[in-house]
Amino acid sequence: MKKITTLLLVVFCSLMFFPQAIAIGQTIAADVPREETLIIDQITRYSYPNNYNLWVATVPNHIRQTFMFDTLWYVDQLTGEWINSLAEDKPIYNEDCSQMTVKLREGIFWSDGIELTADDLVFTVEYLLKNAGMRWSAELGQYVEKVYKVDDYTVNFELKKPNPRFHYIFTVRFDGLYMMPKHYWENVADPLTDNFYPPISLGAYVLKNADPSGYWTLYERREDWQRTSAGIATSKPGPEYIMSVFYNTSTAKAMAMERNELDLLMDLDTETFIEITNKNPSVRSWYKDFPWAFPDEIDQRSIGFNLEKYPYNLKNVRWALTLSLDIVELETNYMQGVARVNPIAQPATSYHMEHFHKPMLPWLEELEIEIGNGETFKPFDSNVPFEIAEWAREEGYDVPEEPDDIIQLWGVGWWKYAPEIAEKLLINEGFTKNEQGKWLLPNGEAWKMTIIAPPDEVDAYRQALWAADNWRKFGIDVQIESLEREPFNVRNTIGDFEITTQWSLGGAASAFIDKWPFIQSYHSIYYAPTGERATGAIMSNLIRVKSEELDFIIDQLEATPPDDPEVLELSTEYLKTWAENQFTVTTTSFKKFITFNETYWTNFPTAENPYGQPLYWFTGGKFVFPYIEKK
Repeated sequence: MKKITTLLLVVFCSLMFFPQAIAIGQTIAADVPREETLIIDQITRYSYPNNYNLWVATVPNHIRQTFMFDTLWYVDQLTGEWINSLAEDKPIYNEDCSQMTVKLREGIFWSDGIELTADDLVFTVEYLLKNAGMRWSAELGQYVEKVYKVDDYTVNFELKKPNPRFHYIFTVRFDGLYMMPKHYWENVADPLTDNFYPPISLGAYVLKNADPSGYWTLYERREDWQRTSAGIATSKPGPEYIMSVFYNTSTAKAMAMERNELDLLMDLDTETFIEITNKNPSVRSWYKDFPWAFPDEIDQRSIGFNLEKYPYNLKNVRWALTLSLDIVELETNYMQGVARVNPIAQPATSYHMEHFHKPMLPWLEELEIEIGNGETFKPFDSNVPFEIAEWAREEGYDVPEEPDDIIQLWGVGWWKYAPEIAEKLLINEGFTKNEQGKWLLPNGEAWKMTIIAPPDEVDAYRQALWAADNWRKFGIDVQIESLEREPFNVRNTIGDFEITTQWSLGGAASAFIDKWPFIQSYHSIYYAPTGERATGAIMSNLIRVKSEELDFIIDQLEATPPDDPEVLELSTEYLKTWAENQFTVTTTSFKKFITFNETYWTNFPTAENPYGQPLYWFTGGKFVFPYIEKK
């Protein structure tokens, strides 16, 4: 029986870990056979390794929440399937949507043997309401007048005003309001500083061990996994052990996967992916062939501005920065043609393109911006996907001939590369150029900017490199500040940036039409000035936008039932307003080289077997892990 000691030693040595970390790896190895352990890419190093208080915004929640936390409902981000998790059925509203009733599943237990009941749900809501600064506190405070227990498995919410979307707070796209074990938190003095350690799990796994420096975490399947939502929904146990390991570079991930020491990873650059598959025939991604990567993660790539910092508070400056970017160069030179270009703050998934991007194409083509002296300019270029297709043909890839198929692969188009128009916009704002061709601010100082970006998020970092290269070529002094994920998140949360490559700015989406849950935090009532933490139920207003136009649309959406056809119209109007103002530069839709190794494990979701979302770091991954089987 192969133990996991060798794996850990290789990983630790390759990352130059401290000797004490190696000792921990040797200690746990005696009880963890490799063939029983699914090893996954942890994505980031946990900066708070023993802090599991996921109700505080600064504590990392990816992967951890998948295995040990839970909420009422989920939407599978691939299939759109509604999943009743801790609730036995969908939310029940009264006629005017001023009350919502939740029926909890019976027979779900915390890992310490105490059953989940209505007491936990009522406590969770009341506790977050009275502790401002915790996640979901502001959203609950806006809507909840009263919450009370009807019986051991029934809870009723009385709302301050009718809201047919109140259940979204408890419905997972990436995460949702996690239940709190009443028997733990009722004894906590300060919920903002308590670490919830060791965590009491509501998922199918418990914490077995972890590196004190945050580089790896080992989870063990609960003996009573059948008494969890994933166990009930799938009737499958899943791997006995799951270990998440942080690799600080694509090269480190590749080495581990080549040697069969890593089974599943989130993302890679294209070159490294091709190299792995050439060396290890057991490795693949969503598609077997070009463009390989999973194209439908419901997120979009963005370049964001702190709108409280000059000159990024100026619309013309934001448009100038957009028009000095060459999107075809990004696709071909930086991303190797594996992503869809995306001009609007809505993921360009197959589903959403049919409802938003394609219907909005005539509006995009007719959009005009003022560039000064009565002159206007149409900034949209619908030929972009066809330029990318021509590049792909020249590279020797099989490319479809039908225009609709090309759009399906590379999107509807993007903004024109027009540095001469960008120059006019800046000159009209008082900017000038010096003799060296470098831009000066209106006060005569050199224009310098810094982009913050996390190297472990492959596409975000590549897009930072692309933007920096383009803007330097345009005449701006640009620096990139590379940050580990958690410092990156903190800097974004408090607005400590000029330019960020944070994704999903402007609001992400779920596998449905309604945009409201993902844009509600851009309403000015949630605004927090730079230096204070931005909070939100799903998204946070990291860019510090304040717009009466957005407020009006968000209010209208909130008052419209989610199944009303007007929701599509209002969501589209929001996207038009965002694009016209270029509050952010949306660049591409997400693609992910979600890569798996079938040496030890099989039945991962693929294009040929799309039974569920491959996004394992989303909380909904809990309903996919049980289907992964030993080879």
